[in-house]
Amino acid sequence: MPLLDVSDILSDPDFADSAVLIRTTVTVDPVTGRTVNAPVETAISVVQTSDKGQNLRRNPEAAISEGTVTFHSTVTFVEGNADAGLDADIVRWNGRDWTVVTVDDYSRYGAGFTVATCRLLDLR
Repeated sequence: MPLLDVSDILSDPDFADSAVLIRTTVTVDPVTGRTVNAPVETAISVVQTSDKGQNLRRNPEAAISEGTVTFHSTVTFVEGNADAGLDADIVRWNGRDWTVVTVDDYSRYGAGFTVATCRLLDLR
């Protein structure tokens, strides 16, 4: 087991930032057969780092701002799990919504943490 414990840093107010985790449970209504989304918002502490940053992609149809960032937290992020009825988590940070696309598990480091690579959800 690694001896480095980074959990204190991930919650240190000098280093961490606040965000909102939106976890959505997806069920199927037995009567209509339609999916029903039940989002739950939770305040969390994250350390945000740039992944590929924000890029402007110019197409003939439109200019699209896209980008990815990483969030480090003691919260266990979910990239979606159909068997458990969970959609991919959304992290609301700095006024923008980011959807979790990949999760790396570092639970062996001290109290443990996960790193989520997130893609910009709202295109401006």
